[in-house]
Amino acid sequence: MENDQFQAGRTLLKNPLLPLARLVQILFISGPFSSVATVLAELNEPIETNTSRYDDPQAVLMPYLDILEEYQRLKNGKSLPCQILDSDNNPLDSMEALDLWVSQKLLTRELETINSLLCAPCGCTLCCIGPNDSADQSFFEIPLTREETAHFSLQCYDTDESQKLTPYSDTIFEVQGKPFYAGSPAVFHWQTGWSMILPKKSSCQKLLDNGRCTIYPDRPDVCRRPQIFPYILEVANSSEKNKTFIVRRKILAIWDCPYVQQFKNEIAAYAEICELEPVFKENKA
Repeated sequence: MENDQFQAGRTLLKNPLLPLARLVQILFISGPFSSVATVLAELNEPIETNTSRYDDPQAVLMPYLDILEEYQRLKNGKSLPCQILDSDNNPLDSMEALDLWVSQKLLTRELETINSLLCAPCGCTLCCIGPNDSADQSFFEIPLTREETAHFSLQCYDTDESQKLTPYSDTIFEVQGKPFYAGSPAVFHWQTGWSMILPKKSSCQKLLDNGRCTIYPDRPDVCRRPQIFPYILEVANSSEKNKTFIVRRKILAIWDCPYVQQFKNEIAAYAEICELEPVFKENKA
């Protein structure tokens, strides 16, 4: 793979958004600003840090204004629509919780762009297929939202038992006396939310033989951000009434992916600039 094909993605990795967003947070909290938009209006000069340079910080941040406006909760007294716990299951203070909440949202959107720029030149379908026969795993999970499950005309399992488990629970959810991953691809409602399960040697229902996706413009969110993920927060409970997250403070990169292997150093540097731990993990060992 020629590096110049990936230059746009690598440039974004070198200049992460998060340090700039945290500067906005500090200015908004400590200054006489009524809104985050008024802070951005002041950022019309280049900003340089020890690691990055932003020639037009206002232009960089404007596409993320709707997320940055979450900082306004600090001045208007609005609480988060979820609970965020530390690794000992203790609630975080509101300031730290909001910072992590916004950071997860910002990196999710930024990495969607970065991943798209790095993924397109590779032409692989790794994210769309189940493990091969030699893999240790018995299945590959594709997380979905409830709305995204409508894209797939697959058998759906939404039971009291499935909602008490996850695909990785010690107790294995069974379908007609067999492990859930022993049959054909299907959709499941777990304790942590919805997902499509691809058993060994299977593929996504929407993947064509030529490697194209039949629903590409409407593909699920998770398909828009292979294979570098913000893992700042992990879903502990996806209940609409009591959504809970556990703090992880990591960037997860899937080692199976060819561009993750090629740009490991850039990904690690991106995570460190964001004050997060880079973790490289095989998904289909």
